[in-house]
Amino acid sequence: MAAHEEFFDISKPSVRRSMTLLAGGALIGLGLAGYGLFTAKGTRSHAVPPEAVALVNQRQILRSDFMTQTQTQFVLPFAQTSREQRRTVLEDMINEELMVQRGLEIDLPSYDPDVRNALVAGVELEVTADVLAQQPTPEELRAYYEHHKDKYSTEGVMQLRDLLVKSDASPPGAAAHAAALAAAAALRRGQTLDAVIKKFNLVDSGRFMDAGHADTGDIFQFALRAKLDDALYQATLPLHDGEVSDPVEETDGVHLIAMIKHRFPVAQTFEEASSQVWTDVKKEAQVKVRSANLAYLRSRADIITAPEFAQ
Repeated sequence: MAAHEEFFDISKPSVRRSMTLLAGGALIGLGLAGYGLFTAKGTRSHAVPPEAVALVNQRQILRSDFMTQTQTQFVLPFAQTSREQRRTVLEDMINEELMVQRGLEIDLPSYDPDVRNALVAGVELEVTADVLAQQPTPEELRAYYEHHKDKYSTEGVMQLRDLLVKSDASPPGAAAHAAALAAAAALRRGQTLDAVIKKFNLVDSGRFMDAGHADTGDIFQFALRAKLDDALYQATLPLHDGEVSDPVEETDGVHLIAMIKHRFPVAQTFEEASSQVWTDVKKEAQVKVRSANLAYLRSRADIITAPEFAQ
């Protein structure tokens, strides 16, 4: 009997027929599986989970978020809001979710600075959420205060004149130094400020001026630090009312600080500083958590920098 007749004669065994049927069955099975994978209804959920009010491309809009937004928007308990009000809020939340998904689809965070800043702020808030929720104990607050007691005081306030013996030379010459020393000595002997300014040809430095005139109003110590270089700022700190500093050399000449009035900082008790202590404890804890999180993220990241910035 010919081979093709044996293939179709089911009364007799045939290896060729068996292998062909097996191969055909496998191909049909694979085809059905592929069709089912891409068309089965079960591949996308069409039922809204109990904890959600809607699905937008399989992303849930949580019922708790929906209720909170409805109450906030209409300033009513959720039970007292109408069906129309709830529908309005739901439509707004669906539109917002669509916009967010579109933003992610076009990779908006990669180039929009506002989106990037919002993402950074959101991640930091998530990382520090536990820290924000924790309440420091009174013992922890007091221990922090005792360890950082020098931070807690009232702010110093000054009224002063920043006087200058101008010099074109840099550094200023001996004549400028001599004039500044003589002016300081005259002020310490009790001569009036106006007389000394005129006698030694002093001028205001220009750092404390108001409408072209010397401003002798109150200035807080923290603001003074921003206006003066460190050497000149340090010279102001020990001065009492009516005192004058030693000459301080700077690039524009030799300076003298004439202190008109100085209200020194006063140390605060724990009770007076407790609110600021609480804030500082929370901030320090947030900084530690943020640093630990960044260290973890860096340990997982593949970061390559240009050669000139390589450590």
